[in-house]
Amino acid sequence: MNEQQTQWYAEWFNEDYLKVYSHRNDDLAIEEVDFIIATLRLRHDLPILDLCCGGGRHLKQLINRGYERTFGIDLSPSLLEVANRELESNSHLVRGDMRWIPFRCSFQAILSFFTSFGYFPETAENLQVLREIRRLLLPNGKVVLDLPSFGITQSLVPRTEKKVGDLVVVEERQYVSNTRRLEKQISISGPEGTQEFLESVRVYSFREMRQMMAEAGLAMVGVWGDFQGNSFNHDSHRMILFGMRDDSPAVISG
Repeated sequence: MNEQQTQWYAEWFNEDYLKVYSHRNDDLAIEEVDFIIATLRLRHDLPILDLCCGGGRHLKQLINRGYERTFGIDLSPSLLEVANRELESNSHLVRGDMRWIPFRCSFQAILSFFTSFGYFPETAENLQVLREIRRLLLPNGKVVLDLPSFGITQSLVPRTEKKVGDLVVVEERQYVSNTRRLEKQISISGPEGTQEFLESVRVYSFREMRQMMAEAGLAMVGVWGDFQGNSFNHDSHRMILFGMRDDSPAVISG
């Protein structure tokens, strides 16, 4: 991958992204947030961080449920502008890179929704994200990672075309086995011409994620196949991981 390809996330996450993924709507966010609240038993008096918060869908639902100490971080200025409008400045939003999260405060939970992990070409960089999560968690703090699983690679639709408003969106998907990355080429055509974007996400196995989390100082606590709480198996398209800050002596001394 060249430099432009490895930094695809710096180009793609814009307002066109929100149009292409308009099906990822408030109804889904409600379902996902309600599942997380029930599973993690989140407290209202401690802060929560939405890592890669995008347009603020999940923060909005947390705020609607009385969680006032919410924070969001994203690299995209345009998505943060959307989030700020949606949330009416009721959440603390910061622009930053998930490898070096610009917060000093600690959180009861850090939430990473909708494939916001595995962006970087080197596992060391993705591991750095987990280390940052560990650094920012309170003792017994919790993390949720919503990731693609290998099951999704077995049923990829190679090409789709759809109309979104006045845009024609063509998406071409593939799983690149030698790099173990899910890749999607997105072509968006409209009145002002055609733009091309790329998505490229590393797919990790459950065993790999458990090992990486342990190396970062996070203990794996649970895994689900979706936000309905169904069991995770080799056919699952999603892997919803629940971890906690590990304060065991081996981790602390390491």
